[in-house]
Amino acid sequence: TRLEMLARGENPVGLWSLLAVPHGGEVLIPTHVRTIPEIYSGSVVSADLIVTDHLVRFGTPGAGIRKIGVRSVASTGRLGYLYQCGDGWALVIRNFSVNPSGEYVDVPWQRSTDHDALGYATQACSIQNALGDYCELEYHVPAISVDTAPQCSYDTSQTWAFRGPRDAILRVARELLSPEL
Repeated sequence: TRLEMLARGENPVGLWSLLAVPHGGEVLIPTHVRTIPEIYSGSVVSADLIVTDHLVRFGTPGAGIRKIGVRSVASTGRLGYLYQCGDGWALVIRNFSVNPSGEYVDVPWQRSTDHDALGYATQACSIQNALGDYCELEYHVPAISVDTAPQCSYDTSQTWAFRGPRDAILRVARELLSPEL
């Protein structure tokens, strides 16, 4: 995907990528360091948010809209989703580029005027309401503006999907996401 600034705008803009997956699994966000995610919306109980030295685990069962974000400096550029699928298990992984020095401009609505709320590259959202039941694996690309050089950004990502017995899927998750699983 390519984004180019063609005219003067007031605000920086950035690419955002979202992949919808079935509701009820677990989002796996590998990190370079232990990090506490920002809660963008909803109420996330402690049992649904487990943080270790190099991994954030976000359980998605639950009603409403619940969303978390991880800062770019902690993000590894991978995001996984593990869920039971029939009598087997499935794992979806997004692989993307993160620039820890980039300007990531998406912020929680309630903190839209707070400059300290900037910098989140990796996000996950759990949705279970009248509009449907699904989860979103999201990431952002550093923003561009007329004040930045270059005034163009590119995004290339990969999506990998695996299906099989639980033990085999967990081995893949440990190799590609985090040995802390």
